[in-house]
Amino acid sequence: MSEETFVRELGRRAEEVAGAPLDFEAVRGRAVRIRRRRRLGAAVAVVAVVAAVVAPFALAGGPDDSAPDPAPAPRPAPGSSVLHDRVLTRPDGTTVRLDVDNADVLELGVLTDGRVVAALQEPYAIRVYSPDGAVQATYPPAYNTITMSASDNAAAWVGEDLRVRVLTSGTAEPAVLGAIPMPGDDAGSIDAVVDPSHLLVGDHTTTTGVLTPDGITDLAAPEPFRVEDVSPDGGLWAVTFVPTADHEQYGCFGLYDPEAGTITQRACDAAPLGFAPDGKHVLTGYPENNMVGSAQVLDLDLRTVATVTPPDGSAVSRIDWADATHLLAAVADLATNDWTLDRVDAETGEQEAVAGRTGGVNPEMGAEYVFSE
Repeated sequence: MSEETFVRELGRRAEEVAGAPLDFEAVRGRAVRIRRRRRLGAAVAVVAVVAAVVAPFALAGGPDDSAPDPAPAPRPAPGSSVLHDRVLTRPDGTTVRLDVDNADVLELGVLTDGRVVAALQEPYAIRVYSPDGAVQATYPPAYNTITMSASDNAAAWVGEDLRVRVLTSGTAEPAVLGAIPMPGDDAGSIDAVVDPSHLLVGDHTTTTGVLTPDGITDLAAPEPFRVEDVSPDGGLWAVTFVPTADHEQYGCFGLYDPEAGTITQRACDAAPLGFAPDGKHVLTGYPENNMVGSAQVLDLDLRTVATVTPPDGSAVSRIDWADATHLLAAVADLATNDWTLDRVDAETGEQEAVAGRTGGVNPEMGAEYVFSE
């Protein structure tokens, strides 16, 4: 299927399933999902979004203080974008060209005002693109990763000076928060963005505190864990526990009710990748060698609902939710390095190619389809 056909297909399906955006305000005050590296990127959701209009401002020599900040855009329904061959396809099927190679993109996020935030390895930087694809700003990070809020209204990263930056939709420059407490000169991790002023942070192994403009407060929890994702209403967290002698490689994961302060479910045969947009299922799989191999859809009792198994000789490179009942998976043939972008039924595991087949990189070395955070 050609890129043009792919775009038309996404647009057609967006019209079929478009609905009112989810209310993410319930997430405020609680942890929010980590929409990124441990989930292996996000999927393209075939839902309609309202186009964002952003006021431009000067780039030469830094932001122009006299120019207006980007105008806030209506919050879109859940969904993300996909980068392929320097073209970013948004959830509504519209596209924008970005002057960046997939091989240089470590992570990608799309704010609700239409700007694109990318963690790049060449150059080693956090780069912000305007909605029309022009480079807007570049920032030096301590390490190259971004954390998006559940509503995609904020992107956060750790700056070169170890202080946290938070770029919010509708603002030209990121706010600067304090450093995450760590021994020596190490930089801590941003595990979740609750809202632009409340971030869950930790030491890359456990989530230990809440960072606000006023400083750090400890996170009370019944046992050490790291927050991997949070349900859309904030009522459940998918967490991973510190590996033990019996589960050394990955450790176990569970579902945690932050209001009750209790672990509701625990499993040691899967790793969480992310909640469904309606919060009723969890996508799991084991990331390894830049791939996930296969994946499972679990209910909230952590029972298997469906298994996503690629064809013999192939592997799932990236996978995530497209909507409450479908997934999107980037599948690579390990022998030929041919790629397809597949839409997957989350109840049956049935797969349908919506883009490709296209030749590309070895999936252990890169990804032909990069999903936004």
